[in-house]
Amino acid sequence: KTAYEIRLSLVGSEMCIRDRDDVKHSESTPSRAWRCPIPWWAPGLIFFAYGVALLVAAVAAGPAWARIGSPIWWTLTILGHLPLIMIFAFLAIGMAERIMYFRYGRTAKVPGRMPAIHPLVCVQLPMFNEHAVAQRVIEAACGMTWPADRLEIQVLDDSTDADTRALVNRVCADIRASGIICKVRNRVNRKGYKAGALEEGRHETDAEFIVIFDADFMPPSDYLLRVIPHFYDQNGSARKDLALVQAQWGHLNHDESVLTRAQTLWIDDHHTLQMSFRASMWRFVNFTGTAGVWRASAIESAGGWRSASLVEDCELSFRHLFAGFRTTFVKEVVVPAELPNTYTAYKAQQRRWTQGWVQLQRLHLLRLISEYQTTPMRRLALLYHMTISVQWPLWGMWIVTLPFLVYSDLWLGGLGPGWGFFVYLAPTLAWLILSTAMASHETRYTYEHWPLRSRLLRMLPYMAINTGMLPHQFMSFLEGLFGQMHSEFERTPKAGGAAAADQPKRKYNVRVHWPYVLAEVGFVALQLGWTVAFGIVGLWLCTVVSLLLTACVLGMMWFYGDHLDLRLFVLTPEHRAMFPCFCGCLRRPKVAEPDPSAARSTERIDISPAPASSWTYPSAPVLESRDDI
Repeated sequence: KTAYEIRLSLVGSEMCIRDRDDVKHSESTPSRAWRCPIPWWAPGLIFFAYGVALLVAAVAAGPAWARIGSPIWWTLTILGHLPLIMIFAFLAIGMAERIMYFRYGRTAKVPGRMPAIHPLVCVQLPMFNEHAVAQRVIEAACGMTWPADRLEIQVLDDSTDADTRALVNRVCADIRASGIICKVRNRVNRKGYKAGALEEGRHETDAEFIVIFDADFMPPSDYLLRVIPHFYDQNGSARKDLALVQAQWGHLNHDESVLTRAQTLWIDDHHTLQMSFRASMWRFVNFTGTAGVWRASAIESAGGWRSASLVEDCELSFRHLFAGFRTTFVKEVVVPAELPNTYTAYKAQQRRWTQGWVQLQRLHLLRLISEYQTTPMRRLALLYHMTISVQWPLWGMWIVTLPFLVYSDLWLGGLGPGWGFFVYLAPTLAWLILSTAMASHETRYTYEHWPLRSRLLRMLPYMAINTGMLPHQFMSFLEGLFGQMHSEFERTPKAGGAAAADQPKRKYNVRVHWPYVLAEVGFVALQLGWTVAFGIVGLWLCTVVSLLLTACVLGMMWFYGDHLDLRLFVLTPEHRAMFPCFCGCLRRPKVAEPDPSAARSTERIDISPAPASSWTYPSAPVLESRDDI
């Protein structure tokens, strides 16, 4: 073993009894995470001041900063385009991964031969106040095909809701009565959050493999039979260096709204194309927190679960990478899950992920750069993998800087209209169209009744929603970089869909952080300022672009509180009913059930406010017969 592996093993034993909140002081933390002496949101104020200064300087000085084509002009232009150059570098590496998928990652993974005696498997189901989906995931996990005496279910329920605890206990009791080992672990506190629950449950099982599903997933019955064999070769020998087999995410509500459609695009693209390529080429993918199988001994060797960041799954994955293990991805096994169907919940989820990835960089980036031994090309790929969230501040810097460059003639469009299109629009549009086409084509078997044209059109809401998320994600990056490491793990509420139709809908609170809202307001103010500035000098195309950026952010802000059927935090359905022309364009109108006993002349369409779980284009009523015309 290397010195690092030995240190991990030793510290891993200590961590079984140590307080996990002290992990930042442990030697096992691969890098020395630093603390910022100022509030994490203070750099956001500095960045806003930078944007205001650019606007004021451009309007005050006018376009004549330097003669187009002069050395001074080229120097200022190149400096102003540094964020774009870095963005193009990320896009190029990402496109290379997607293209090379067809050579290295497209071939199906071949499972090995199972031993004569099936290994002992423990399925862990961490959950917290998941009343709508708890019963569904427990029953699905217990319904997986595996010898009953070799399967153990752990329901790690940290719920503070008494009804949810009662539901979980009742369902598990019924399952135990059928002869299945189904244990419930209730903790008095959420110490370590999800990582803490997984770690405590890990010490209560002797299973060789540990399977993890979040509460919003529904594993298919043959999941274990299709995934566990990948830990063995064709001779039935164990692949001891393989720590993780990750399955692909599917979707239970992919066509519910434009929000869920946009989510399916980036998930399909990331899983099917990128993770398949990385598993085949670099022999490493990160655990996605669910739908994966871990070798229990590998978790022990890497030091166990830790709550050092909000992405405890990815943090554990990189510790396995440094310890010499490999991980793989099997796109042929799809586990459907419920996507967040409200914008407020989606923002909370994306905040946690982006912030967690930045915390991961604070923990492990220096070790990956300087200490981890690998080839230069693989190191570059792993750096791209770990720093993917850096694109958010780069895009934020670019969107704030570009109007100044255009207004001051410090952009390549000054050399001719063609330069402006091929430099600023063509690369991003080409990347978006190609990645959408490849992801849609390669996931054609994932969806039974979703035509290719509809899957291709997902790139429109994907582009609008990601544009509207820019200031929010920019602040998530800042909080991850300058905020505290041990921040609270805020869950993403699940609706439960059809599975919970017979149960009363519970509305759990989603915390909205005001620095994020103020950042969105500041972004809108800046874009409106540039809209006026461009309009005064007659740059109408730039005016339209600024208005579109403003509309995307305002559109995302409009849905604040939609998890409680509110808009802009306070607008109830009754308030929105007063403005049907404005609010109706953002929802699908409800159609009243026809009353056969009523006369045709008295039948009316119900125009009352629809539930706020989706934002889709209005659709016409479905006509069941010719009499409905």
